[in-house]
Amino acid sequence: MSNAERAQQLRDLLRLLNDSAEVIIKDWEGSEQTAPVESGAPLPTPEVYEATRIVTGACGMFLDLVQEPGSRLTEIACVYFLSRALHVAAQARVAEILADADPTEGMSAALISEKTGINDQKLTRVLRTLSSVHVFKEVRNGYFANNRTSDALARDHYLSDWLLLHGLEYYTAADQLLPLLFDKVKTNATSDRITAWQDAMGAGLRNWTRGMIGGGRAIASGIHSDYPWEALGSSTIVDVGGGAGGTSLDLAGRFPNLRFVVEDLPSTIQQAQAVWTREYPEALQRGRVKLQPIKGAEVYFMRAILHDWPDDQCVTILSHLRAAMGPDSIILVADQVVNTTVGSPLLKAAPPPLPLNYGIARYFGNMHDLTMMAINNGMERTPEMSDTIAKRAGLKVTKIWECRSIIYTAELRVREDS
Repeated sequence: MSNAERAQQLRDLLRLLNDSAEVIIKDWEGSEQTAPVESGAPLPTPEVYEATRIVTGACGMFLDLVQEPGSRLTEIACVYFLSRALHVAAQARVAEILADADPTEGMSAALISEKTGINDQKLTRVLRTLSSVHVFKEVRNGYFANNRTSDALARDHYLSDWLLLHGLEYYTAADQLLPLLFDKVKTNATSDRITAWQDAMGAGLRNWTRGMIGGGRAIASGIHSDYPWEALGSSTIVDVGGGAGGTSLDLAGRFPNLRFVVEDLPSTIQQAQAVWTREYPEALQRGRVKLQPIKGAEVYFMRAILHDWPDDQCVTILSHLRAAMGPDSIILVADQVVNTTVGSPLLKAAPPPLPLNYGIARYFGNMHDLTMMAINNGMERTPEMSDTIAKRAGLKVTKIWECRSIIYTAELRVREDS
């Protein structure tokens, strides 16, 4: 790309950034309250959400245009230390400790050290790394306080568990991904028993379950609002492989007419029983939620299930659901949807000069695709890939709901010719 072309792209980006920023600013100025940070906070309007991902994508493209390539590649190569710093802060519950501190005065690293057991000088270096990317803030030399981002950790324990899930199993699996991909035998494996995950340290089922609840609240909140759940009336929704039923738990509180069945392995259902008894006991008592399988339900819902498996196993799962469906049943698949820089006719395209997939605003899907590759040979799929496996199971993707979150919802129905 010539300097003249780069200059024109930079001007186009500036105009796009300015227009989108004004949408966000107008929304902020029209709101009387400070923007909430807890996981259950109200979603932005569709206009503000679109403006936000345009701004995010533009910021990523700015880096590509103006930063020296060697420096940028070096930062990307070392970003795992930034992740590790966040894992340390989450495990030490630093945000919760700072919740008691004066936001202007902060808390000394020495006092935080006493509460966490981490050497104060080393902890200072960790928190300074995070402060540089606007997670925590150093209010004066050696004194730290929460900011808008870190305050979310103080308010939501499940979010910390979600981050730690990435810091334990996923992080270690990622470390093993490099040698696995260059192994002449393992590189072609599709079995969930020949993966980088096999060498990873486990955090235990309890942490996994809590982490999945936290992940659902952190990255999947849009599916609660952007799919028309209220139109389902009093339908029964089977939460297939629902774990502790975290998504059903959130939906049950929002839509009192819906009924839920959480379906999973017996050991997991035992944990689900404990979670529902603690979080929403009246739903169990009134029979709105059952922890057992069912056939002929109006809706079969799967969040973070199909991405665990290669295509053939996904076809098997969908085929079993197809056999259990009634004539008007639907399957809702809530997973990350990978969009490429060349775009997809099933998804909204970003305005130029952004990549058609909004670039960095959606790149977490690509990172999580590699996560699934590392832990169990699963994958995050493009819309076209999802439709292919659906057709093999006698189904079709009728719509993808682009929710205001990392997770989208694909609606599947029975094919007329199946």
